[in-house]
Amino acid sequence: MSILDKVRRWIDGDSSELVLEEAARDAQVKPRSQAEEFIVKIAREVESVMQKEIISLPQGTTIIPSEYIIFLSTDDDKEWQGVKRKGLEQGLYHILAERAKELAGKKKLETKSFVIELRIDGTLDKGGVRVQHSWEDSASNKTGVLVRPKALPDLPPVANQAPATVPNTARNTPQPAVAAPVSNIRQAEPIPAEDREEMTHVKSRMTELYRLEIWRGGVRQNVIPVFQMEVVVGRGSRSKPVDIPLAGDVEISRRHLTLVTDGKGGFWAVNEGKNPAAINNQDLPAGQRIAVTPGVPLTVCSYTLRILTI
Repeated sequence: MSILDKVRRWIDGDSSELVLEEAARDAQVKPRSQAEEFIVKIAREVESVMQKEIISLPQGTTIIPSEYIIFLSTDDDKEWQGVKRKGLEQGLYHILAERAKELAGKKKLETKSFVIELRIDGTLDKGGVRVQHSWEDSASNKTGVLVRPKALPDLPPVANQAPATVPNTARNTPQPAVAAPVSNIRQAEPIPAEDREEMTHVKSRMTELYRLEIWRGGVRQNVIPVFQMEVVVGRGSRSKPVDIPLAGDVEISRRHLTLVTDGKGGFWAVNEGKNPAAINNQDLPAGQRIAVTPGVPLTVCSYTLRILTI
């Protein structure tokens, strides 16, 4: 019995006594390790979201959300790195793909692919998991243009910055714990059919110009180091890739915002999106290059970005 089969059985709630009884007979199944327990916990959380959101359509087909953002605690994120993290992503991807087919039953499952993204939530305790779903089709060529209120989410104050540049609500509102930088992972890739030997490429070390802090819903999602003079932020797609993807919001255009720096402390933003982007609650005019002060909240639909100098 493979690890995927074991995890699927544990998600179904098979008792540990039954699993151990079979293990005694064939010596192939062992009790769950701590890592396997963690995978089962995540898979159950995602499956719970699937079951709540599944929609049966009149034409006899079924759809479920195509994107799942899995938030881990800071401690768990540190433990699941490198090969171990890739194994977690691949395991979850294959388990949940099979689970979706089972939930659809005899009806045809219209959702053809899934996106699994791991992020940090500094408010979670070790072992805690939070799942956020999205109905967004990341390969879609359309941007949903919807009415949006102008209010910005709360942000903590910026060190060494004049008080006038940060709203009062940002200084007075308690903030969640700050998480360490982590790389976003868009989708688990299938294991290659065979190993291929490749030459090692030696590249010159790039200089970090600044960091981009990303917030959503009052929680800091990520801190991304930036090495390029110009980066594009948006939902992204196969035809229009971006440097920094913002997933889970259909109001964000595939290419929504371009951030430019001169490498000497000057920063500018160009709004390319169909929906507004704003600096300190002031809308950015489309297509114009506007100066941005580091640390000032820069809003892109449901996300808030801040440039952090180093």
